[in-house]
Amino acid sequence: MDDSHVLLIGGPPGAGKTTLGRAVAAATGATSVTGDVLATAIRAVTSRDSHPAFFRMVGGGHTSYFTDSSPETLIKDAEVLADAMWPAVERVVRSHLAQGESMVLDWWLLSPRRAAELDDVAVSSVWMWIDPAMLEARERLNAGFLEGSADPDRMFGNFMHRSLWRNEYIQGEAARLGLPILRQSGGSSVADLVTEALIAVGRPLIS
Repeated sequence: MDDSHVLLIGGPPGAGKTTLGRAVAAATGATSVTGDVLATAIRAVTSRDSHPAFFRMVGGGHTSYFTDSSPETLIKDAEVLADAMWPAVERVVRSHLAQGESMVLDWWLLSPRRAAELDDVAVSSVWMWIDPAMLEARERLNAGFLEGSADPDRMFGNFMHRSLWRNEYIQGEAARLGLPILRQSGGSSVADLVTEALIAVGRPLIS
């Protein structure tokens, strides 16, 4: 990007946020960061006792977590993690801007409301919504995800319930706030989405 700028990309798991984020970063000369990496770093210097919000989804492994947890528990745990992570996300955003560095940060638990509350002209956001049938088809290709589950159908159903909840949440809150939504129904390439995202936030490609 031609001056310091941060682009936030939110959307449900499987929407293609990280792929888009890396492509936007490559096209604009920004650094690409994903929220999952930030969460992993935080877990490395904390513990379940000191910061339990960061450890609700780890311990017994993702297989037992998604198989044995109710959809309501999965959603609650996600909301708790989103709240706990936000101060770290905001600090990273502010730090990049203070150092004059541009960044693209993607994470499935970014909140349109919190992004808007940053209230900084150097911060923009785009929000990915994906057709539910397309999302399910994508996730079914990830066969290894279900390996070891005592009830793969239940595990997949629980996981999809949480993903679809996030999909609709993103669409509703972003629309309410007038933030740009990138809608995917299978007809857009990564290059198309990069162009759409940059046009939506008024940022140029590097020539």
